[in-house]
Amino acid sequence: MMRGHGWCILLGISLLAGCGGSGSGGSGSSGNISAANSSPSASNVVALSVDSGPAAANGGTFNIPYVSVTICQAGTSNCAAIDHVLVDTGSTGLRLFASALAAANLSLPVMTDPLDSSNTIGECLPFIDGYTWGPVATATVEIGGEAASGISINIVDDNGSYTPSVPEACTSLTTNKSLNSVAEFWANGVLGVGLHAQDCGAACAECALSGGGCTSSNDVYYSCNASSNTCTSVSVALAQQVLNPVSVFASDNNGVILQFPALTSTGALSAQGTLTFGIGTQSNNALGNAVVLSTDDLGYFTTTFNGQALGSSFIDSGSNAFFFDDSSLTACSDSGTPPKPPYFYCPASTQDLSAVNEGHDAYGNPTGASSTVSFQIADLNAIARTHYAIADAGGSGASSTGTDTLNDDFDFGLSFFYGRRVYTAIEGTLAGNATGPFYAY
Repeated sequence: MMRGHGWCILLGISLLAGCGGSGSGGSGSSGNISAANSSPSASNVVALSVDSGPAAANGGTFNIPYVSVTICQAGTSNCAAIDHVLVDTGSTGLRLFASALAAANLSLPVMTDPLDSSNTIGECLPFIDGYTWGPVATATVEIGGEAASGISINIVDDNGSYTPSVPEACTSLTTNKSLNSVAEFWANGVLGVGLHAQDCGAACAECALSGGGCTSSNDVYYSCNASSNTCTSVSVALAQQVLNPVSVFASDNNGVILQFPALTSTGALSAQGTLTFGIGTQSNNALGNAVVLSTDDLGYFTTTFNGQALGSSFIDSGSNAFFFDDSSLTACSDSGTPPKPPYFYCPASTQDLSAVNEGHDAYGNPTGASSTVSFQIADLNAIARTHYAIADAGGSGASSTGTDTLNDDFDFGLSFFYGRRVYTAIEGTLAGNATGPFYAY
């Protein structure tokens, strides 16, 4: 999940799997770059854009893939398009900022606690850098020619429209910093199209049955009473959890494909790509000869880099660079315009690197399927500030607070996607000739 400038989910439950060619070669220019051999004209294909982001993001950051999502009040024709929604293969479910919905004059019904009609269901997600908080609502989600009717989504309460305060049980797990703003995410929302069908799964559905009950350590959902301003951890059935919209499409519902063009080493002002729904369901989404990397139940495979086997690696379009630890690479300083944070790399010359990825079975054992990935890391301070698409960006595992709880991972962020056709298959589904969860490219 969004690791640009150091994002990653904090909870160790099955909530969000990740945090969730090098791209420096090939053709292209420093202008607007579009993907070849891909068109959003088909009903299962929608356009993606990497650009400066929504106005409220204040200029945004680089390598954020955006899509437009249409939201409707379930069972009605009252709909609105929300633009600049981040597409994230490292998380599950649709999360929209309340301010973006309000600007579109759209009000969605908040989910009532089925066990207490006087309460509503809220969701709190703790990250390394802070937390998000807001209600669960019901909506119909339309993307391109596909639709998911009456599903649960999360509204991130950035305008104070949800009455209960964020529970201390969530904020105590983090730096106590609210991330409830468009500027923090550089997007009007997040479309999680990762490896899982639900954003929490059995952990949140069955926590009430465990010996310790539902707590902030095994659950992200809360039953909240506006009058008393109290929220208590509560179990939520799988069908009512925030869902991966793709998993409930009528067809093309077993995964997604992201495709972006290759870039030059200087990056580009912007880039246009495509998001294709389904794997092996139509002529335009065949798996072909892509290398399939199965993952374990948490969505991880092993990356061997610099002689070290990193068993919690993943592919995540919500991260804006390659994130890995390499003490030989020079950290960025304050000399750039604007300066890049020191958890990005700024080597004196572009570095040619490689890593080997190997798939896992459900229990984390290697499957033998492997792939060598060659990539480059450039000096970010030498790349123009107006270039929002950068293939050669890399950084350490640290967050913006200087911490890193993922020391056994290699995060293949959006830089990895340039010049590739990257598949993400949902758990338990047959996708081409393989069964998810898996990544392929």
